[in-house]
Amino acid sequence: MDYFAIYADFLKNSLAPRRPLRIVFDCSNGTTGLVLEKLFAGQQSCETTLLNKIPDGNFPAHGPNPLAAGAFNQLSAEVISKKADLGAIFDADGDRVFFVDNLGRPIEPAAAILLLSERFGGSIALPVNVGPFVRERLRALGREVVDARVGHYFLKKIMREKDLDFCAEQSGHYYFKKFFGLDSGIFAVIEFINAASALSGTLSDWIATLPPHWISEEINFEVADKEAALKRLKKLYERSAQKTSDLDGLSFEFADWWFNVRSSNTEDLLRLNLEAKSKKIFDEKMTEVSELLK
Repeated sequence: MDYFAIYADFLKNSLAPRRPLRIVFDCSNGTTGLVLEKLFAGQQSCETTLLNKIPDGNFPAHGPNPLAAGAFNQLSAEVISKKADLGAIFDADGDRVFFVDNLGRPIEPAAAILLLSERFGGSIALPVNVGPFVRERLRALGREVVDARVGHYFLKKIMREKDLDFCAEQSGHYYFKKFFGLDSGIFAVIEFINAASALSGTLSDWIATLPPHWISEEINFEVADKEAALKRLKKLYERSAQKTSDLDGLSFEFADWWFNVRSSNTEDLLRLNLEAKSKKIFDEKMTEVSELLK
């Protein structure tokens, strides 16, 4: 029995682009190529190119982590060369995915969350390390945002409890009710294709309509006394913040910037996510908070 074909047939039921698209996939020498070949075989609506599609535990192309330095280079170059509409890169086991636009530029996970959310109505769950850029835009569209702790256990739990259709993390994990409340990089690609095909212009055109913002990657700081460091931050920022939260670590929101610091459960690390509405404020506040954590 060809289980890959059965799985691909199941996925095909959700693939419904409104117009033909040209797409480049980088499978990172992981498992997704085995499914993608069957998923797009004979599809008239999508012209696909698969990079690094053969599973190889030595990961000769660029390693299994899409966020490693240089991992996007081959994908971006191929998108430009093929004049593709978008590209997607998976991690080795295919539960995470990241996107590039038609100009070969990496798309922020925050922007990908916004585009994917247009495929689903109702409330959306987001972990606390997703900042106000996403939340404010969703609320402006009349969407309720449900706060959750970071991690797949908490997101899956809240999805079941509130019967949500979709939730997401900035780490490249996307969860879907239609996919049994679980995360899947390939299913996220399918819905991203559907969403991108419904745009009136290109992905880069759509990204240009988003308000200015600067968002950090999650940054780890080695801290011997995590509790003392969090108390220090709370004392410094609590009074001046417009909004605060201690659902998962500490979150502080100000008029033009925001940050969350949460503790690792297994290491002497504090994890920082920071967002601002201008590059100047972003640089200033990143330096300020980083020095406090160091």
